[in-house]
Amino acid sequence: MNFEDLRAILQYVPQFRGATFVVALDGAVIESPDFSNILLDLAVLRSLNIDVVLVHGAAAQIEALGAKRKVALSNCDGTGVTDEATLEISMDAISRLSHSIMQSLTTVKIRAASTNAIQARPAGIIGGVDARFTGTLDRVDGAMLRSFLDQNILPVVQPLGFDADGRTLRVNSDTVAREIAVALEAAKIIFISLRNPVNTGDFESRQWSSEDAQKILESESGKELPIGFVSKVKQAIRATRDGVPRVHLIGVDRNDALLAELFSNEGVGLMVYADAYHEVRLATPSDADEIYSLIRRAVEDEQLIERPRSEIIANIKDYLVLAIDGNVVGCVAVHLYEEEKVAELACLFVKKGHNGMGYGGILVEAARKQAEKLNASRLFALSTQAAGYLEKAGFEKVDDLSLLPAKRLDQWKGNSRNAVLLVHREY
Repeated sequence: MNFEDLRAILQYVPQFRGATFVVALDGAVIESPDFSNILLDLAVLRSLNIDVVLVHGAAAQIEALGAKRKVALSNCDGTGVTDEATLEISMDAISRLSHSIMQSLTTVKIRAASTNAIQARPAGIIGGVDARFTGTLDRVDGAMLRSFLDQNILPVVQPLGFDADGRTLRVNSDTVAREIAVALEAAKIIFISLRNPVNTGDFESRQWSSEDAQKILESESGKELPIGFVSKVKQAIRATRDGVPRVHLIGVDRNDALLAELFSNEGVGLMVYADAYHEVRLATPSDADEIYSLIRRAVEDEQLIERPRSEIIANIKDYLVLAIDGNVVGCVAVHLYEEEKVAELACLFVKKGHNGMGYGGILVEAARKQAEKLNASRLFALSTQAAGYLEKAGFEKVDDLSLLPAKRLDQWKGNSRNAVLLVHREY
């Protein structure tokens, strides 16, 4: 890790401190050799004063125990019919698994407690079929979970619920995670599976609004997605609509998946969000240092001309910044030349590691709209290395330097960069 990576991580620490994360593990993850890495990552989160509730599934363990006892199971994931034999197998498998999780948490010195915070009722007849011992969540005892968190105890919630008469019902862990997150007003749900869900389909983006996620599930390609993935996306959609800002889906096929997802702007998995994940806004004086730091490498590589910090501050009203989760990762300036009523697009830069995401195009379009607001009759740019990119973004090269404002023409003549003049085609 280099120091720039560390700075990027530290941007998130103040945002996350004091927040509540619900981490939902598939049962198969707990059996994998990568489970130990997840436990260490949970310890890291707690060291940063992040409250964590752990919810676990058990489908893999139930299926394995059913096969071992030669019992035909009616359902493994708590979404279909749970007959009496399957409930008995489920209770045994879940009990053993919960005990194993508690042992593992002890090895990394995390105080934890298994809870009965899920109150449920029989799901009843679904699609004309009695679901028997499958439960529907009635209520989450948020006060109980919060009391554990206040005592620095990590609550472990199993996929079982209890009705008013004390009967045990099998419930789906994805649903449990959502209900707990809503009850605790959690900042995030992190669903963790064996494989990275990004590899389950050909997705144009790894950040989906809840509306986009719904459209994907309803599309023809969505009908071919794995059932487990679809379940998590459905719960993510409901969670974001019920007030949970972010839901992440990751796999353990890389050993740093949890931290890499949470402490980087782009992450490594798939995210469903409720609010704006990225935004372009007018810069404020407090952004000046960030812009200066952002473009420094580009200046060293002679991609941009040097701009002193004082100059950026003096012209801060001309700058637009692209922020992801509140962190500035790109910028562009639109300088208006009042006498000629023309505008210049300048200082276009996207932070290394965020290239190829379309952010440059977003900034160019934002600059174009800003030029319109300023009633500019023309939007031009002077570029050396980025001329090819700007042509793809709607500009075209011109040789007529008389199109430049007089002040800008003098500056162009005064340096030896030989920048190419480009004018936006819509002007």
